[in-house]
Amino acid sequence: MKAILPVAGYGTRLRPHTDKIQKTLLPIAGKATLDHIVEPLLDSGVSEITFIIGHLGDQVVSHMKKHTGRFVYIEQKERLGLGHAVLQGLADKDEPVLVQLGDTIFDINLDDMRAPDRNIIAVGEVDDPSRFGIVELEGKRITRFHEKVKNPPSNLAITGLYYFYSQRKLKRAIEQLIARDIRTKGEYQITDAFSIMLEQGELFEAYLMDEWYDTGVPETYLETNRKLLKPDHDEYPGTLINEPVHIGKGCTIERSVIGPFVTVMDNCTLIDCNISDSIILEGAALEGQKFSHRIVAGDGSEYC
Repeated sequence: MKAILPVAGYGTRLRPHTDKIQKTLLPIAGKATLDHIVEPLLDSGVSEITFIIGHLGDQVVSHMKKHTGRFVYIEQKERLGLGHAVLQGLADKDEPVLVQLGDTIFDINLDDMRAPDRNIIAVGEVDDPSRFGIVELEGKRITRFHEKVKNPPSNLAITGLYYFYSQRKLKRAIEQLIARDIRTKGEYQITDAFSIMLEQGELFEAYLMDEWYDTGVPETYLETNRKLLKPDHDEYPGTLINEPVHIGKGCTIERSVIGPFVTVMDNCTLIDCNISDSIILEGAALEGQKFSHRIVAGDGSEYC
């Protein structure tokens, strides 16, 4: 089965870091967000991954050289929405495809997301459904899709993982969406294509999830780091480490208190620091710093 990963976005909510680093390559729990996404796909037997690239797309291409598999890269030259992005990777074939967003990490058995005759959309309950695409259900069957409305009829959010048993049918629906110029907030949204498919009699089923990991904004990015982090580091005499903490290779750490919930990437220097609940990007050099709930750039000068 093929998977499509749209990773063309700027990641504006994680600026200034995403001005220099493609948002899917920002680290969580010691490795790039993209690795947390790609590795389960490859382990589950996905035969091909098509990346829809744009902003800093060359970084994605370079990063994926560390993995083994069939990878295809397609540039989304115009930012016209998620529906338009996914369309770039679809083939005119009656073969299944899995679509996963580049800012969400899942811990599920992907075999449960496959079916021969219906489409499956991962959904989960949220506290603020107005921030998400929302579904209405009858049993497990999805009867209606809503794209970020003010008064959502349910709290079941679309989480960013989708299975389609026919690429051709999804492709046709998005093409109709664009031909009819149906836009939501100025963009061609994939949920609007789902609504077209529903009108055509296509069956959509909800896959109910208890937990997924969002990396799209600083608050959820740090929260995901807290949830996925496991102790992984050398010993640093004279430094107190409060687990869980990840410290990468080539780091110098002296007279500091690190953790809990801290990821320190490779080649960092931390002297006389007290840091908790933070992510320190590769190559940062900090001295005499005390902070919590921060994302620190490699030059040590940029914070979220």
